[in-house]
Amino acid sequence: MWRVAVRSLAGLSCLALLAVACAQAPDDVAITGVERIAADADPVITTTTTIAATTTTTTAPDTDCCGEGRLKVFVTAKSVFDVWTSGGHWDWMNEHYDSMVVWEPYWDSRLASYDDVTVYRDAYAIKTNTDKDSRSVDHPDWLLHDAAGDPAYIPFACDNGCPQFAADVGNQAFRDDWIARVQASVDTGYRGLLIDDVNHLWRFSDVNGDDIEPIDPRTGEVLTLADWQRYMTEFVEQVRAAFPQLEIWHNSIWYADSPTFDNALVDRQIRAADVIQLERGMNDLGLTSGTSKYGMQTFMAFIDRVHANGADVALLDENAVDLQGQWYNIAGGLLVNNGDDLVTTEDWDLIAPGGLFSGYLTDLGHALGPRSVIDGTIQREFTGGLVVMNEPRSDPVTVDLDGTWLTPDGVPVTSVTLAPREAIVLTRASTGV
Repeated sequence: MWRVAVRSLAGLSCLALLAVACAQAPDDVAITGVERIAADADPVITTTTTIAATTTTTTAPDTDCCGEGRLKVFVTAKSVFDVWTSGGHWDWMNEHYDSMVVWEPYWDSRLASYDDVTVYRDAYAIKTNTDKDSRSVDHPDWLLHDAAGDPAYIPFACDNGCPQFAADVGNQAFRDDWIARVQASVDTGYRGLLIDDVNHLWRFSDVNGDDIEPIDPRTGEVLTLADWQRYMTEFVEQVRAAFPQLEIWHNSIWYADSPTFDNALVDRQIRAADVIQLERGMNDLGLTSGTSKYGMQTFMAFIDRVHANGADVALLDENAVDLQGQWYNIAGGLLVNNGDDLVTTEDWDLIAPGGLFSGYLTDLGHALGPRSVIDGTIQREFTGGLVVMNEPRSDPVTVDLDGTWLTPDGVPVTSVTLAPREAIVLTRASTGV
């Protein structure tokens, strides 16, 4: 064990480093201290007693690693982001964003200003609003139906009736039309594609959002999960083959075959993509500690699986309620980063021009090895820093550090205490990265 020693040193600063907590804040707690490029605020670091530490390596070191200490930044440019994409910020965006997810036709006129984009498509949604999408009328055989002949829906935003029918991705005519529509986007100038709802789990409902069992049009029997997974995998493989030049993203559910990760169809689906987007990222409130089906270590193992299949991950945070939550997602991303992974938030003020949260500028250099599990924490060391995470739903833990490290406000520390869903990103006192 190391002795705790914490010394305050005014005037030191570092680019990116902090203690973070991702527990959801009560409704009556005000969120303050937003840290941005233009106006940074320093977090509070707590240090107390000591604990012994042992190390377990979870993945093999990558001797060719470079840049794992920096996460790429992307933006999901939904309509609320239009205020920043109406002009005047293009030079800034091209400098700070590595990619953007966009929607047609809004972005058509903006491709000349920012073209490193992936255009959104849903894998199997057909809108019920026929003024916007006539396929349900023109091709009713493309819809899945239940045994009573009623159409199947995607169970999303169903308070006033689900707005999207569930299409039959096993229908070749549906696939051909879907691919032709993407080809039109490619002809417009789009060079990336995000496919949403690449689901290997059961996601079908009636118009009210209640689960149903669709009929498989090819067998006349209830659609089995195994056949649905096969149809979806074959569909995205066909998309990959049709567009080998596109950067293809899949938004998919990570725990379809957790914790064994033994479904070959999921591996094939991953290999048909360049990037797997993970909604809610490290702040998914369903995550717990350890290696159970929904454990944080299992989630990270899934990301290792994505990397092993040749794809990168994009961590889309939707749950952070404060800066601590933002940093928890960033810290977790650094623990798994292969050098090409991406991160973002839908707290628009923290990702937008003129207000970019300084955490997104974090660059700890090269990884010195893989992440390790050390007495209930997950750690990874870099040439310029150290990341330590306490998993969700775990006990508070105090970690004695090997030497002195700097916090964001320049305070040297040799020990840190982390609550559940809390992490810290430190920089080396000798480098001040």
